[in-house]
Amino acid sequence: MYKLLILILFFSHHSMANMKIAPLRVITAEANTTQKFLVSNTGKKPIRVRISPSFIASPMAKYQTRHSSISQKMEDLTPFLRVSPPVISKLMPNERKIVRLRITDLPSNYEKGEYRTHLKFTQEVIKKVNSTENNSESISFDLTMLVNSSVPIYYQKKGRNSPPKPIIQCGKNKLKIINNSRYQQKIELLNDSVYKQLILLRQSNLDIAYNGKTTIKINDEQQKICL
Repeated sequence: MYKLLILILFFSHHSMANMKIAPLRVITAEANTTQKFLVSNTGKKPIRVRISPSFIASPMAKYQTRHSSISQKMEDLTPFLRVSPPVISKLMPNERKIVRLRITDLPSNYEKGEYRTHLKFTQEVIKKVNSTENNSESISFDLTMLVNSSVPIYYQKKGRNSPPKPIIQCGKNKLKIINNSRYQQKIELLNDSVYKQLILLRQSNLDIAYNGKTTIKINDEQQKICL
């Protein structure tokens, strides 16, 4: 007889130190292609890893708000992901394995724009424990499940027309950037003392304080200097 004893413990993201994942972010405009992730066990115990796509409704930092017109159905990429393997049954210390992610093409009735989800990696430490029964065939395992680690996945369904440019408003040390397009924007803020790099999702606003003369770059191009 086999018994399975499952103990679930939740820690902060720093508890993932004994599992490394690369890359930590995927942005692609190519459908029906395979993305590869390298999963490494840097700890001292064997682990099991479960992998599954999972949409996070509001992965927003405090500086970012979504437009009321955007909904999960309009940007959820989860149904179009295929993961192989969905479970790494045992990953030994210092061992590495590859997980493949395939993004299938979106139906033609889906609008041009950016679609997103997260690839969730759930780590479980495998430890054999003694059985409480006198049956020599009885084996029990202790699976300690640690916190999930999520990798953002973005697929950009491109159109022929150029998306609208973000609107930049600055004054009294407050910056507002309005992104009306269906694609994310990479925002860089640079002044004498601070450099910040932020991601502004599709149909979102950025509101953030700044101090002194600040250069704003969007997608690596200088757009404005706020005084």
